[in-house]
Amino acid sequence: MRSLYAYRFETNWKIEADIRQAWSLISGGDYGSWWPGVSSMLIHKSSSPSGVGNRYRFVFHTRLPYKLEFDAELMAAREPEYIRIRATGDLEGFGVWTLKQEGRVARIRYVWRVNANKRWMNALAPLIGPAFVWNHDQVMREGAKGLSDALGAPLVSCKSKAG
Repeated sequence: MRSLYAYRFETNWKIEADIRQAWSLISGGDYGSWWPGVSSMLIHKSSSPSGVGNRYRFVFHTRLPYKLEFDAELMAAREPEYIRIRATGDLEGFGVWTLKQEGRVARIRYVWRVNANKRWMNALAPLIGPAFVWNHDQVMREGAKGLSDALGAPLVSCKSKAG
């Protein structure tokens, strides 16, 4: 059975930190303060104490010569372990962060299921799809390193897979 989403990624980070510290950075939406190559801004603040309904605009400057811009709306949050966002813009779909404490290590998993809305990406995907996967992996490695640096904590591992 074919997936509804053309791009399906799962990334797992392990950082020697408390998940509450990681949660505060990930849930805050200000990825530009710790993720190299990313700019972000709050474009709508909801009245929900959990932040559900908040919308952020993200611009990811990638290793390849293109950028991806999308809005992310916080759809669900359960502190300090779960965040679900809906993306619209250059990418459309959803992302889910799950955080789990394993001893001294924060295990951070990101699942990203999206379609590209850029025509050139869809046209070239059959030829250079592996380059898009590589690019995603590089962006996620930069995020893992940026988060571990911001937390002042060692990055234990960063693994991504496309599926």
